[in-house]
Amino acid sequence: MKQHAREFFHLPPARGHRIPALRVAAGIVIPLIALVLLGRADLTIYAVFGALTGVYGRMEPHWLRLKHQTYAGILMCASVAGGVALAAAHASAWAVTGLATILAGVLSVVSDRLSLRPSGPFFYLFAFTASASVPFDGQLWEAATTAAASVAVALLIGFAGRLRAHRHHPDRGLLEDPHAPWPRMLRHAGRYVAAMGLAGSLATALGLGHSYWAMIAAAAPIAAADATRGLVRAVHRVVGTYGGVALTAGLLTLHWAALPLAVLLAGLQFIGEVFVIRHYSIALVFMTPVALMMTGFVAASPSQGLVADRAVETTIGAAIAFAVILLTTSHSGAGGVSSSPARVLAEHGPRASDAG
Repeated sequence: MKQHAREFFHLPPARGHRIPALRVAAGIVIPLIALVLLGRADLTIYAVFGALTGVYGRMEPHWLRLKHQTYAGILMCASVAGGVALAAAHASAWAVTGLATILAGVLSVVSDRLSLRPSGPFFYLFAFTASASVPFDGQLWEAATTAAASVAVALLIGFAGRLRAHRHHPDRGLLEDPHAPWPRMLRHAGRYVAAMGLAGSLATALGLGHSYWAMIAAAAPIAAADATRGLVRAVHRVVGTYGGVALTAGLLTLHWAALPLAVLLAGLQFIGEVFVIRHYSIALVFMTPVALMMTGFVAASPSQGLVADRAVETTIGAAIAFAVILLTTSHSGAGGVSSSPARVLAEHGPRASDAG
């Protein structure tokens, strides 16, 4: 415990994190400003999800990054389209919970099989559940096209550095590590199903109104490979979300026009990405307002009560993740409880993740 406490307050240097963070921020602000200028601010939430494709392969060579971001972009667009379709059908909270639970298992296996990093289906589940919960009066093709265009921007930004790097450094091409054994992938998918199902069902039964927040909070720690890693991530998530909720409450005291809001969200995402591998809690302080305020383009900014709901549902989701991890993961063997938080975040670093 002393080791974990020391690691929690340790902050590694930012070397190597600013450029990937800048890519993600640029991938967000460019589509948002374009939509604001076009008078289609109602589509901005889907542009944000498409832009989050940029978090994949942040430290990979350019061709491998392009490959993985393309896969991630396809999954992201499909998740947005599925969520918007549910919203158009006025699906109940129970229906969204059930479908998201099934998708959690399927997308976990797909993500692991494709060797995508950050690992796990977190971002796709966030896109699916949020899109299913946000009112949208437009057409399905508009939301899907917006997400796809935003993905294209992220791909271009992610690969643009190759034009310069080609003259100085050889690219390692498409070589990648093999995926995990199938039994391990299936066990991992089962954890997602259990955590998502329990968190969503409890939040829905309690009538909290935003059950997907609890589901996303439960999904975030599951990506870690063993019990300690998952528990450390859950602690970081709760602490960071509480800090982010406090920051959001302060930001909501100001009136934000569409264009300044777009720049603000990109700036917050940039800061979060700088810290996301170095210190997950600090990253979430800045990423949580992005998740809460990106609906401000299409609806009134979240009330203080809504912000409080976010904290409550995050606590519920993280607590359920604790239980699932403890009940389903061995404490012995390689990669067991001796792993430190710093190593956890370096190897499995969550992303904007976790802003959900």
